Amino acid sequence: MKFTKITTITLWVIMGISIFMIISLLSNLGEGADPNMDTWLNVNLSWSYVLLCIAGAAALVMEFLNMLADRKALKSALVGIGLLAAVLLISYMFSDSSIPKFYGAEKFVEDGILNNTVSLWIDTGLIATYILSAVAFVTIIWSSVSGFFK
Repeated sequence: MKFTKITTITLWVIMGISIFMIISLLSNLGEGADPNMDTWLNVNLSWSYVLLCIAGAAALVMEFLNMLADRKALKSALVGIGLLAAVLLISYMFSDSSIPKFYGAEKFVEDGILNNTVSLWIDTGLIATYILSAVAFVTIIWSSVSGFFK
């Protein structure tokens, strides 16, 4: 019961701060607006980012706690993470760190934006995308074809 009260009070405080932020922003819109409007916009955007981070962290923590409570869900999540790690490892092994030759590449190399490490990870990401796309395509075809045999 105590956790529920703390959660309720926290949600009411967050809602109160959000309402205050919205009212302060809306009251400064329009003609004759506050010359510090950029500050109000930045504060509201920062508050939105904070709320988004809190919501994302809460979702991840609660899902993690739920997985710890359910061993079957934990096992399937770990298998999925392991398969993604395997795809990343295979992609990394097949990737090449050489800088590609295309129009304008010299400028990126001179600016330090494109180097061998960046090229290696770009190639790894592309190969991982190709592998996952192929798996998705095969899965779609398999689910369609297996329906005929049932």
